[in-house]
Amino acid sequence: MSGEPLLVAAIDFGTTFSGYAFSFKHDYVRDPLKINASNWIAGTQTLISPKAPTTVLLDTKKQFHAFGYEAENKYSELVDEGKHKGWLYFSRFKMKLHNNPRLCRSMMIKDENDYEMPALTIFTMAIKYLKEHLLKIIKDRVDVLDANKDIRWVLTVPAIWEEGAKQFMREAAELAGIPGKQLLLALEPEAASIYCNKVPVEMKSSLKDKNASVGLRTGTQYMVLDLGGGTADITVHEVLKDGSLREIHKATGGAWGGTKVDGTFYQFLVKLFGNDVLQTLKKKHLDDYLGLIRDFELKKRTIKPSLDTDSKITVRIPFHLNRIFKEQTGESLADALPNTNFASSVTFQGDKMRVQSQIFKDFFSDAVQGITGHVIDVLSSCPNFNITRVLLVGGFSESEMVLNALKEVLPDKRIIAPADPGLAVLKGAVLYGHATKAISSRVSQFTYGFEVFNPFIEGVHPECYKVIRPDGRVMCSNMFEKYVVAGQEVPVGYILERSFTPSDEDSEKGIGVYRSRSSNPTFITDRSCVELGKIVIKRPNDGWQEDAQLHVSMEFGGTEFLVKIRDDNLDNTYTQAFSFLK
Repeated sequence: MSGEPLLVAAIDFGTTFSGYAFSFKHDYVRDPLKINASNWIAGTQTLISPKAPTTVLLDTKKQFHAFGYEAENKYSELVDEGKHKGWLYFSRFKMKLHNNPRLCRSMMIKDENDYEMPALTIFTMAIKYLKEHLLKIIKDRVDVLDANKDIRWVLTVPAIWEEGAKQFMREAAELAGIPGKQLLLALEPEAASIYCNKVPVEMKSSLKDKNASVGLRTGTQYMVLDLGGGTADITVHEVLKDGSLREIHKATGGAWGGTKVDGTFYQFLVKLFGNDVLQTLKKKHLDDYLGLIRDFELKKRTIKPSLDTDSKITVRIPFHLNRIFKEQTGESLADALPNTNFASSVTFQGDKMRVQSQIFKDFFSDAVQGITGHVIDVLSSCPNFNITRVLLVGGFSESEMVLNALKEVLPDKRIIAPADPGLAVLKGAVLYGHATKAISSRVSQFTYGFEVFNPFIEGVHPECYKVIRPDGRVMCSNMFEKYVVAGQEVPVGYILERSFTPSDEDSEKGIGVYRSRSSNPTFITDRSCVELGKIVIKRPNDGWQEDAQLHVSMEFGGTEFLVKIRDDNLDNTYTQAFSFLK
C-alpha cells in the first residue's frame, strides 16, 4: 500500500443492497465523520436511498446495461412489453461466494431465466459501475485527482468468508480497474465497530438507562453483531488505550441475514399460490413481482413483536397475480383459500391480502433462532471476558423482531446501535481506509501451516508415509508444520519466519500451504485440513546445494493471508505465488 491517500473511497458490496462512500484526507483530519455517501432514486418513486439493489442487467449482446434501481426498472419495462428475450438479469448473487467449497474463477451463476454467465464477470461489472459512478461524483468536485495514485479503495467483505471468497472479490475489483496496490479489504463487522467508536450510540436494551448515549471507553469489551442481507457476522472487540481495537474472539456467524426471512416469505407464497403461478408472474410481470417483494420488505422492517395475534398485516396483491392464478387453477384466490392451510389466517379483500400477524412473525423464526443461538454460543465460549455490550449494526438489525429476541436472551447486556445502522459498515470502511491501524490484533480462525518432511519415527509415523531420500535419510511425508494456531490472537502484521531444506519435490509438485480447523493437526491428510494452494520453487540447474535453505514467512492478522518464500540459493522471492482459487 502506497503513502497517505488524498481520498478514501469505500464500496459496500451487499447481498441485497450496495453503495459507496468517500472522504478527503483534509476533511478526515478536521472531522472524521464528514463522509459523503451515495444517493440513489429508489425505483420510480422520489424516495432517495443511500444504497441501490445489487442487481445487474445485461443487454442482448451480453454487455453491461444497468445496475441497481435502473436495472430493475428497465428489465421490468422489457418484461411488460414482452421485449426481454435475450436480456440477462442478475440479483442477490453475492451469497454464491459464501461457504462455497467449489468456488473457482470459472464459476458460473444463473440469471432470472437460468441463463449462465461467469460469476467473475458479473461481480466485476457491478464493482466497475459503482467505481465509475463514484469517480464521476468526485470529478465534479475535484478535477486534478489521479484515480490510480491518489485514491485508496476499500472493499467490504464478511469476516466469516474464507480466503478464496476474499480473493475472488479482490480479483473482481482489480478487473474493474481498481489498482491492487491501492485496494484494501475491510471486514464488515470490524468496519462497523470502527465507525461506532467515532459516533455516539444509543441504548436499545431493556435497562433503565436505555435512552442514554453510550461511549465505548478504554477497556470496554463488546460483541459486534453485523446483520446484513445475506449473513450475520459476529466478532468480539476490546477498546485499547490508544483507541485501537483488539479482537478477542475469532469472527464467526452464518447465513441468517434478512434474505433468510425473504426465503421463508416466498415459501409461504408458494404454499398459497403455487410456484408455477409465482414464476409466471415473475417472468411476465416483473414489475408486479418486485412491487410485491418491496411491499413485503417494508412490512418486514416495521412489524413489531408486540402485535397481538388477532391483528393482521396487509400486503398488496398485484392484479396480474389474481389473473394468473385463475388462469392456471380455474378458480379465484378467494374461492381457493378455504381449501388451504391458511383458511382461518389469511383473507383477500380486493387487491389486498390480510395475513394474521403470527404468521408474519413466524417468517423470522429461522433467522432469529440462528442469530440468538450463535450469540449465546459465542458468549459461552468467552467466560474469561467481561462482554457487557452488543453492538447492533447492518440493515437487518433495524428489525424490531430481531431486537426483541436479543433482549430476551441477553437481559443483562446493553444492546446499542448507531443512528444509521445500515450505513455503519460503509462509513466504517472509509474510516478504516484513513486509519489502517485501527485494528491492533485479530484472532486466527484456522491453524495455518506447510506440508513438510520430518525425520521418520518408527512406531509413531504411518509406514505409508515413509520416504527414503537419495542421501539415505528416512523421512516422513505429509506432515503439517504449524505456523499459527486456530484461536490464537495475533497482532496485525505479525510475521513468523522459519527455514527448511528444499527438495526436488518442491520444484516438481510445489510446497503445499494448508489450513485446519483443528488446533493440533499432525498430517495434511487429516480430515480437518484443506489445501489452500502450492508454491512451486525453481530448482537450480545443478541441483540444490547441501546447505541450501528456503526461508518461509507467513503474515497474519490482516484481512488477507500472505505467504512469502525466500530462496537464498537463487536469490529469488516468491510472494503470494499461490492462489486460493482454481
